[in-house]
This record gives sequence, structure tokens and C-alpha cells, in this order.
Amino acid sequence: MAELAYLDLVSAVTAAACHDYDHDGFNNGYHVNFMTNRALRYHDKAVQENWHASKAMKMLLKPENNFSEAFSAEAKLVMRRRFIGMILATDMADHMSHSNMIEFKIQSKEITREQNNGQLFVAEAANEKEKFES
Repeated sequence: MAELAYLDLVSAVTAAACHDYDHDGFNNGYHVNFMTNRALRYHDKAVQENWHASKAMKMLLKPENNFSEAFSAEAKLVMRRRFIGMILATDMADHMSHSNMIEFKIQSKEITREQNNGQLFVAEAANEKEKFES
């Protein structure tokens, strides 16, 4: 079983809850093709995902929503990096590269479902440089 640190769990649950925050019903292609303010702001890169992360973080930092005020300054920065990274990772333009990276790691570690040894993948990631830095 994979074991995640408290900060990992808080970041993941918060990112999952906010990944489509303030969605306008359009996709990235629409924003890029019609050169909307969102597309211009984010230079056509992960337009909606950048928007969701930005708007959600602003909402979460309001005093009435700020559950992270008890975190250390370093923990706040780590949580923010992970939160943003996880939301940006939902951009389908990068789906194949993410899938290929995971598949490569699974094959190189010879991880199989029968062995139920997915913790090898998670443990390795925990020791590597921050995975979700922007």
C-alpha cells in the first residue's frame, strides 16, 4: 500500500476538489482559437488548467478559506507547488507523455498487479526531486 505524507494528501485532495474551479464550459482549444483573455494571459499553454489553479488558489487564500495558515512557510510553498502541478497535470495535451513516463517506470521496476507492489513506484517518486514543481 502506498503511504503518502500529510502534505501530499492535503495537496492531492485540495487539487482534486479545485481542478475545474470556475470552469466556463469551454475547452483550451476554444480559448486558443478565439484568443480569449484567458488564452492571452497564459500564452495558449494549459489555459483552463492555469485558470483553475490561479482562481482556486486566490479563493483558498482568503482568510475565511485559508486552512493552511498553521503550516510553516516552507510547507505552504510545497503545498502550493504540488497543488498547481497536480491541476496542470490534468491538461490532456500532456496526457500521453505522462502515461508513457508511468508505463516506462512500471516496466523498468517490473511492477505487476499480481505482486501488488505499486509502493515501489510511489517510494521512488518520494525520494526524487519535487515531481510537481512548476
